Amino acid sequence: MFFIPCLFFGQVLEEKPPPDHINTVIIHAEQEMENIPIVELGKAFTLRFDDLNANEAYYYYTIQHANSDWSPTDLFKSEYLDGFDDIRIRTMSNSSATLQGYTHYTLTLPNRDTRIVKSGNYLISIHDESNKLVFSRRFVVFEKNANVQVGVFRLRSLDGIDTTQRVEIGVRTNNLNARQPEEEILVWVLQNYKWASAKKLTKPDYIMNQTLRYEYSDALLFEGGNEYFFFDTKDQRSTGGNVAFIRRDELYQTILYPNFVRNENVYTYAPDINGNFSVQTTEGYNPNIDADYTLVTFSLRTSARGYGFYVSGMFNNNQPQESHQLVYSPTDKLYHVTIPLKQGIYNYKFITTAPTGELLENAVSGSHWETENDYLALVYFRKFGERYDRLVGVGIGNSTQIQN
Repeated sequence: MFFIPCLFFGQVLEEKPPPDHINTVIIHAEQEMENIPIVELGKAFTLRFDDLNANEAYYYYTIQHANSDWSPTDLFKSEYLDGFDDIRIRTMSNSSATLQGYTHYTLTLPNRDTRIVKSGNYLISIHDESNKLVFSRRFVVFEKNANVQVGVFRLRSLDGIDTTQRVEIGVRTNNLNARQPEEEILVWVLQNYKWASAKKLTKPDYIMNQTLRYEYSDALLFEGGNEYFFFDTKDQRSTGGNVAFIRRDELYQTILYPNFVRNENVYTYAPDINGNFSVQTTEGYNPNIDADYTLVTFSLRTSARGYGFYVSGMFNNNQPQESHQLVYSPTDKLYHVTIPLKQGIYNYKFITTAPTGELLENAVSGSHWETENDYLALVYFRKFGERYDRLVGVGIGNSTQIQN
């Protein structure tokens, strides 16, 4: 199994990818875009997923609190949960009039059994009735106690100026009562909500008017990457949205147009949703149970050999597994992989592993300073003597209005 390497060190709470029969895992917070795992303390959020075995199996959830580096806290569960976890997910529905049968599960928190009462990092784990871990997902719960500004700029130096973006962060601390903010506050910054991209900022570069400024650290530099490829399968009766053709067999089969290596091409603007996806269908009213699954075939044309190519996006939590690796076909001289995906609109990209095992995030797509990206800043606060990291503020910036 192949994972994108995590940037954290030591014991951490890792995300476990789901098995092949679990698909379309979505976290949706109130009034937020789907698959953005950020929840305001006290607000509701929903976890959804499909079981393609369609046998109405029982699944249970547990919740674990973590520090800013995803190491487990030493808090008792009763300190961060009001109620209990290890509870069965009770809301499930079977698919309606689909070729691929599935059972759709919905878990909303808070509920009558469980309420989260502290901010910070969390891992939600789904177990089967044998208590075997099926999959897990990270999410964060934040308080609105720090005003956080995030700006995106071009590099100051010529080295990397065409491929790299620079982030600047300001954290207003007047509501925190921080006596030693340099020691009590940590900031993590992510690109496009990917945990594998997370970088830690331990010290501000300077403080001005109760605002911590982070501007010069190398941890604020990110490869711009490129805009994502996309496809649209919400209508299985017609092609479009980068779909070459559709076949109906036991299941729908969707063949995408082949993609090409772009790492030596100039930047071309193409609006995307930064790797995200949205379940949609024109053939029903409730996409959660009316949307069908289709076998989507991805293709990549490249002369490179000895490398591993994988399809990646939020649909697989940016954690491609062996079943998401493309295989070379000498017949048409293309790399191919077929993945079952629920109807909707999807972003995706190809990532590469070198013969040395090194992950090459942008070897296929190329990297440009003009690329539109989201940047997320997470501000953690731990007063001296406290036993966990509070998440006291979040900030989001976008490179659309990148500055010099």
